[in-house]
Amino acid sequence: MPENAFEMHSVSFGYERGTRVLKDINLAVPAGKVTALIGPNGCGKTTAFALLSRIYRPASGKILFFGRDISAIPRREYAQSVAAVHQYNTVPDDMTVRELVAMGRTAYHNVFFSHSTQADLDAAERAMEETRTSAFAERRVKELSGGQMQRVWLALAMAQTDRALLLDEITTYLDVHYQLEMLGLIRSLNERHGTTVLMVLHDVNQTLRYADHVIMMKEGGVLAAGAPDEVITDGMLRETYGVQAQIARVSDRKICIFG
Repeated sequence: MPENAFEMHSVSFGYERGTRVLKDINLAVPAGKVTALIGPNGCGKTTAFALLSRIYRPASGKILFFGRDISAIPRREYAQSVAAVHQYNTVPDDMTVRELVAMGRTAYHNVFFSHSTQADLDAAERAMEETRTSAFAERRVKELSGGQMQRVWLALAMAQTDRALLLDEITTYLDVHYQLEMLGLIRSLNERHGTTVLMVLHDVNQTLRYADHVIMMKEGGVLAAGAPDEVITDGMLRETYGVQAQIARVSDRKICIFG
């Protein structure tokens, strides 16, 4: 089995003719690990995420999933292995949590057969248990807090697949309590299932705490990649973000102090 779940080889992409957001980018996401994709606003993180989740196709280059060119993988087959949670999501207010999580099973049916099977019901129930959303399964999504709603989106993704998750700023708009709860839950799912996780993050200290691997981007390319301790240094933060930072250790844990 390939060591990398996802790979980009010389990938370029632009939203307008002649303008490239990603410029011959090469990156690798290790299989079975939690990878954080970090970098300043406008560096191309969300674009890379959109390419991996097949919202867009690269202008040039190749994207691989476990060694296979994703352009050659049927969309339904890809969706059975890769689930994406985007930064902005919409859902009808009158839908219940259980109904929304069950939508994660859409990839296992075709337009001629959409009846839920026992496997679908079991997968949805298991996903809600693991994301601690079972307690409000019958509630309408409009009644949920932001932290609860993010866990529901994660449950939907887990009902779809536990092989690979793509998470775009899943802690955005959450307070510190819910941010840590969400990241701890993601870490737990990874350890329990060996799920490959790629998450776009902004918080450097959360990256240090929860990621196995870091990809640091700047101006449409990869500036550095590797273990968090190796990539996140005061010099690299200064080069990437243009800020002064000091790396310290507290209780044997590396933290970043900005100042």
